[in-house]
Amino acid sequence: MSAMNYGALGENSISSMSLGLGKVKGSWVHTGEGGLASYHLLGGGDVIMQIGPGLFGVREENGTFSKEKFKDIADNPQVTMFELKLAQGAKIRGGHVEGSKINEEIAAIRGVIPWQNVDSPNRHRQFHDVTSLFDFIDELREAGGKPIGIKVVMGGSDSADELCEAMAITGRGPDAITVDGGEGGSGATYQEMADTMGLPIKSGLLYMDNALRKYGVRDKVKIFASGKLFSPDIIAIAMGMGTDLVNIARGMMISVGCIGAQKCHTNKCPVGVATTDPKHQKALVVDEKQWRVLNYIITLRNGLNSLAAAAGLNNYTEFDRNHVVYKDQFGEVKSLAEIFPYPEKISEPD
Repeated sequence: MSAMNYGALGENSISSMSLGLGKVKGSWVHTGEGGLASYHLLGGGDVIMQIGPGLFGVREENGTFSKEKFKDIADNPQVTMFELKLAQGAKIRGGHVEGSKINEEIAAIRGVIPWQNVDSPNRHRQFHDVTSLFDFIDELREAGGKPIGIKVVMGGSDSADELCEAMAITGRGPDAITVDGGEGGSGATYQEMADTMGLPIKSGLLYMDNALRKYGVRDKVKIFASGKLFSPDIIAIAMGMGTDLVNIARGMMISVGCIGAQKCHTNKCPVGVATTDPKHQKALVVDEKQWRVLNYIITLRNGLNSLAAAAGLNNYTEFDRNHVVYKDQFGEVKSLAEIFPYPEKISEPD
């Protein structure tokens, strides 16, 4: 499950995903930046909690970071990792939730005022460069005892160079990096940003993988990928391009009934997915939709296993650039390894 928070989605849709994913080993629930709710924990499976610039769920009343609240959440054994959201392909400016969605329960979880619009800043106040980012990561890792990841959007071929070089020089940095593609979706941003900002996921993955390899830190971090990765063939290509794990939002939402009505911001989702209104949520029956989530994951993995077998592999985690082949406009066929060769590791930094 990709980052989708309680508040943007209602408790029925979050509960359905949690219960469905909890039945499958190796899957996880992602809270998004809206804080940890009881509905994320219903399925009993692993949970990744995201911390966005708004610090929802781990903030004081004045909006500053609360280490005590962070520690309390970290003590929950279901919370297996935290993710610092630096950017999202579909939401570069920061998030927005209409006040009509912010009931008393959601306000308490986030640490905000009920029934008022909530806007998250477009950057964190706890850090301003790579060094201070690493300091905050170390602080969280020490306080919570859990792995700390970051979520980024690639803007160009050299976007990750400063980060990866610093990781190589200092031996510090995140345990995981989520690369979000510019083609991802959101009901909480401006149309021009949702449609055009950030590199597409395939380009972003390649450049992130290249940067980590170039600076010799690829084995120190896991890459999560997010951005319209909802079917076995698309996911297999992403794995060939360097991703270790895949976050899925679109497929999860469709499995619980999303029809793309584009009414997410109105709190009047006709199928009860992107709404906290009790009347509209009646359209989403948790006892049914949790099994649809489970079936989706099982079908997805079966498809990946079939593709791996067809490629002569023992496991779909073995896909690499040699297994992805493209035909250009002249009809010439080349593997991705030929088009984008694996980079040589640069000499050790001074």
